[in-house]
Amino acid sequence: MKFSIRGSLPVVRVLACLIAGAILTTPNGSHAQVGDVKDFTIHQPGMSVRAMGMGGAFTAAVDDYSAIFYNPAFLVRLEEGNTNLSLLHVGIDEKFPKFFGDIGDVSSSNDVSRITSFLESNYGNHYSARMGFLNAYMARPGWAVAVIPVDLSLEMRVAQSVGPQVQVVARQDTTIAYARAWNGKLESGKLSFGVTGKAIYRGYFNRSINAVELAFDDNILRPQDAREGMTFDADLGVLYSPDVSSHPVFSKAAPTFGLTVRNVLDYGFKTNLHLLDPNSGEPDRLQRRIDVGSAFELPDWWIWRSRFAFDVRDILHENWTFSKGVHMGAEFLWKVKSWFQGGWRFGINQGYFTAGFSGDFAVFRLDLVTYAQEVGTSDSPKASRIYMTKMSMDF
Repeated sequence: MKFSIRGSLPVVRVLACLIAGAILTTPNGSHAQVGDVKDFTIHQPGMSVRAMGMGGAFTAAVDDYSAIFYNPAFLVRLEEGNTNLSLLHVGIDEKFPKFFGDIGDVSSSNDVSRITSFLESNYGNHYSARMGFLNAYMARPGWAVAVIPVDLSLEMRVAQSVGPQVQVVARQDTTIAYARAWNGKLESGKLSFGVTGKAIYRGYFNRSINAVELAFDDNILRPQDAREGMTFDADLGVLYSPDVSSHPVFSKAAPTFGLTVRNVLDYGFKTNLHLLDPNSGEPDRLQRRIDVGSAFELPDWWIWRSRFAFDVRDILHENWTFSKGVHMGAEFLWKVKSWFQGGWRFGINQGYFTAGFSGDFAVFRLDLVTYAQEVGTSDSPKASRIYMTKMSMDF
């Protein structure tokens, strides 16, 4: 297949302009305050459970309602409507329930020495949890809307500072988003563009809790420690599927390439409604990020549809490293009937293995996934493995 310079030039210009504009206007810092706990994770708003089964490699592979947050350009390629109402999704690492229960037990004793011993026995441990409730998505060819009332993430680690401490970073995001997408004109393939506008109200907690505090109050997330605010932002997405119909190899793989610039404005949470506390300050920024990815779809076989994807995500984030940015995965979808279908997924997320399963039974959908995220430093890497279940209505 011969690609003309004339046909490819618009793609190069679009990608170059988006990347250059994002880099040149990236603000410094994330509004961290003096004395804040350092969070080494890369928080993912609007995370898709399905995508995490593929190692998070979804920039070019996305093909459902979650395009509104991963790459809105796909929406113009959506062939039919897709609505998803997430009744509940919960993800925790295996050590989290016991640690959380033990904190309650030792705190109820009001014995500082007992609490100190308990924390010292957990030095270096990290505990993660994430929960969503009644999150709704509606996607139609060319547009989508999402209403996410609850997206709560919690990161805790036990560290030695001036005595043992539990360091807590938590975010609760309420999001309303709307996206539109269009097809562009291109001689040598298919080019699509999309934009997502979103309003987010964030409650943010960042504090260290010592043994004395725990002895008299085991409430980790206290309203008086909250920071909160609202922001308005946008994501820009591009998808490019080259015409490879005459290529001896790629004609069997149907490649697609994607680019998303997330949080283009990234001016911070400047509007504070003081819903949590009358004296609350400003949360951390969303942080502008660039995601690039590729996906290769193999020919359908029997009941199976197979594809592979590779992403480099979260470029420009303050915690980005190449190992944290690399995501890759494979998906094997099966379909027996329109009311009985599902898929298996495998991947690598930030250097750690992921696996997922989904099953659609009429309008009920069950998603299961295990993935790990990097919670340590570049000098001392450490994984927090999450096991997540999502139950939703999908139609």
